[in-house]
Amino acid sequence: MTEMNRKTTRLVALCFFLFLTRLGFRAFGYDHLYHNPNDAYGISDLIELALALIYQVGMALCILHAFRVLLRHWAPGAFGAFGAFGAFGAFGAFGAFGAFGAFGATLLLTLCTLQWHSYDYLHRLAASLITQ
Repeated sequence: MTEMNRKTTRLVALCFFLFLTRLGFRAFGYDHLYHNPNDAYGISDLIELALALIYQVGMALCILHAFRVLLRHWAPGAFGAFGAFGAFGAFGAFGAFGAFGAFGATLLLTLCTLQWHSYDYLHRLAASLITQ
């Protein structure tokens, strides 16, 4: 396993761990911390904000690493029929680049996109678990 593949694997694990940590805190820890009824925000809101900022930094690192790997494996004319943006799809990257490093980076971008778009729904679902 090359150094780039190790970094990609570690960033996938970090991104997934932070995602689950945020959801786990919202589902199981948010309501157990004290919240003064007269205050707009409590300590649990500040912890959730800190977790969100850490997650955003981790997500930015994942995206920057993925683009770095994709640019490193990019070859002029390698895109072919996929077009300039088609190579960022999972199958497009595998066909256009033919390298596992680029394929792993594309999967990392796909994971980041899925987490970004599913978090709002899952956050509401985690918040509703405690209130019921």
